Amino acid sequence: MRTKFGALALAIVTTTVMGTSMVRADVDPDQVKVAYADGYMATDGQFHAWEHRADAEQFRAKHLDRYHPWRHDAPGHKNDQ
Repeated sequence: MRTKFGALALAIVTTTVMGTSMVRADVDPDQVKVAYADGYMATDGQFHAWEHRADAEQFRAKHLDRYHPWRHDAPGHKNDQ
């Protein structure tokens, strides 16, 4: 009984971890003027919320020079846009 439960638990954890890591970012970095924790300002001037947390994490990891770790509407950072 313990072996079956352990195998089932391992399968669930493995599936969850693999599913999370397989999310691919759909944001084209060339279309991002500046990025924030809650989304990004596109080159066309429109704000877009991150569709997936992985999109924000991947963009931040590769483009730290264009990423700000606050919300786009944070009152203390209005001049940083």
